[in-house]
Amino acid sequence: MKLAFDLRDFKIPVDRLAPQEVFRTRQKDLLSYRFYPARSENLVILYHGVGGDSRYLCVLAQAIASAGLAQVVTPDFRGHGASLQLSDKISANQLEIDLEELVIHMKMKTSVKNMILSGHSLGGGFALRIAASDIGKQFSKFVAIAPYLPPTFHALQDNLGGWIYFDEDGEGINVNYPEAFKTGEEKTHYSADFIRAATVPEDLLLLLHEQSVPFSVVTGDRDEVVLPLRLQEIFDGIASKAATEPGLNHLTIVTKPASLLSFYET
Repeated sequence: MKLAFDLRDFKIPVDRLAPQEVFRTRQKDLLSYRFYPARSENLVILYHGVGGDSRYLCVLAQAIASAGLAQVVTPDFRGHGASLQLSDKISANQLEIDLEELVIHMKMKTSVKNMILSGHSLGGGFALRIAASDIGKQFSKFVAIAPYLPPTFHALQDNLGGWIYFDEDGEGINVNYPEAFKTGEEKTHYSADFIRAATVPEDLLLLLHEQSVPFSVVTGDRDEVVLPLRLQEIFDGIASKAATEPGLNHLTIVTKPASLLSFYET
């Protein structure tokens, strides 16, 4: 399967990368994250997508913090970062539990009065999942960047950019990482259990509408994984803002923060 992305052009600037930190949950699991401090009592929790981990979000995270909009934490989903070896055969609410554990940890670590939940790709879908749940009441708003939605929403490109492809059962996901770019620190397969735990419910739109959840959705007009116009169609009239940014694809959208900073203003 041909990969639409040229990963040679996607670099993680190490000078903007916060060090990896870890915390232990009450379930005794060790999870990791990166923290970008700012003189603000706002906190943005920003989740990554499939294949990578919190590292690739450093440009956006650093920009939000440097602008003084919020402190930013970029968690690694379980099975990524320091917990790469953890099984992803998880219960349907495990990722919600992990998020609640992270919130407790961050409130002990720093002063927080207002929280925004955000994410890119699968992380964007997870942010919308939380927005439609009871846990979402802890957050003032949500920002979903090129969010992954289940196939039933008809918001995915036909070949998903060659970046990801489904298992034969149509539920688990594989990441098409070129061998030349593998380091042993990437996750290349996601079980159906993990995907179900991260993705939105089928009645997402009804739940968001009924609860009047403040959320925004933003996608690049050159996205190779999701359909930008379809996302705008789905969320128009429900989202606080549904935007398509010109000249950006599925990965570069998180490396050009100038077009995204307004979404994190409070």
